[in-house]
Amino acid sequence: MGELNVASNPVRIGLIGCGTQAHVHFRGLQALGRDKAIVTAICDLDPKRLTEAADLWPEARTSTNYTDMLEGDILDLVIIATMPNTHHQIALASLEAGAHILCEKPFMMHAGEAEEVLAKAAQSKRQVQLGTNMRYLPSSQHARQIMASQEIGKPVYIKAWGCHKIPPAWAPHYHLATSGGGVLASTLVHTLDLAMWVALSPNPLSVSASTSRLFPTKRGPKLGPHVHQRYDAEDLIGGFIRFDDGSYCALEGNWCSEVTDFHSFQITAERGTITGSPYSVRIDREGEVEDLTPSLEEDNWSESIWAQDAEIIDKLQQGEPWSLQDARQLLNLQRVIDACYESARRGREVLI
Repeated sequence: MGELNVASNPVRIGLIGCGTQAHVHFRGLQALGRDKAIVTAICDLDPKRLTEAADLWPEARTSTNYTDMLEGDILDLVIIATMPNTHHQIALASLEAGAHILCEKPFMMHAGEAEEVLAKAAQSKRQVQLGTNMRYLPSSQHARQIMASQEIGKPVYIKAWGCHKIPPAWAPHYHLATSGGGVLASTLVHTLDLAMWVALSPNPLSVSASTSRLFPTKRGPKLGPHVHQRYDAEDLIGGFIRFDDGSYCALEGNWCSEVTDFHSFQITAERGTITGSPYSVRIDREGEVEDLTPSLEEDNWSESIWAQDAEIIDKLQQGEPWSLQDARQLLNLQRVIDACYESARRGREVLI
């Protein structure tokens, strides 16, 4: 891909995987306008999904095979919105075709695949970003600024949790060969990434974790036989991470919770505490607790994805590097996930 001309060339996008998440991207890309971005190619194995996507982008080439899609007209950006077991090969093929990549979470099945893709990107002089849209929420942006300013001191203790009343059966997140992991890799990963980023992205040193499967003893009657036949992922996890800055993190993920049905994080710092949702910032001033929580726009998941897409597209047009995430952060997240599963298998702490 040559340098983009801001005045005349919109970013040409190929989107692989036309499920629910893809349609969130589609709405944001349409709102940007054709002078900024055009979806010129779409791919999905399901003809019905492909037809629905083509109705939104009638000029786009359609294909049920991603290699065929990548062999067509030049693409500047490929958005990968498939299940994780396909990410590795699709990402490598997209880089080979000369495209930059925005890949939805989880990134890869394991760190070895992630390292190979990032090495290929560096060799190809292309950029790769994981779909870390929660970093674009107004509260997340403010929380990161507060931590970076050290107004409440350095992070000491982090809690991150993601709990749901029922397993996410709208896609096979519960099937290990497809998803690479259950409650941790498929859902808790979002909050874990955000908490680590707000805490200024320390490097993980070690992980200890335990996992369990509560389904179908819990929630069995709520899901159909096709789920029962393939459900082999963990749906409960407790973990503990140590970081190189001396901070530490407790994890909880639960797909069959009777108590909590949301995700959030909390960072206890030297002089204060940040809570992710509902968002709050509090500081100790001479022994008294002072509320520093600002008035912000309400957090909106879809809008954070649109903000993410708008920024990376704008930077592509301007010829600027993507800056909200780097390869170190991406690999650290993947390594923590891998280490949690390894620790659960071995029944002991694992060094990273």
